[in-house]
Amino acid sequence: MSSENATPAPEIAPFGWYPDPAGTAMLRWWDGSAWTDRLEYRRPEVQAGVGYFDQAAS
Repeated sequence: MSSENATPAPEIAPFGWYPDPAGTAMLRWWDGSAWTDRLEYRRPEVQAGVGYFDQAAS
């Protein structure tokens, strides 16, 4: 198979805290491949990831 025809890999967000895609005011942990059940309140020492999943949170 030629590399010219290869489909580029989709960009996957790195693991971290992101705005909860369920629409709560909390942050949800993304493990790098799937959402987990871990939730945290927003606070200075827990920063949301920037640039990923912004549409899911709005």
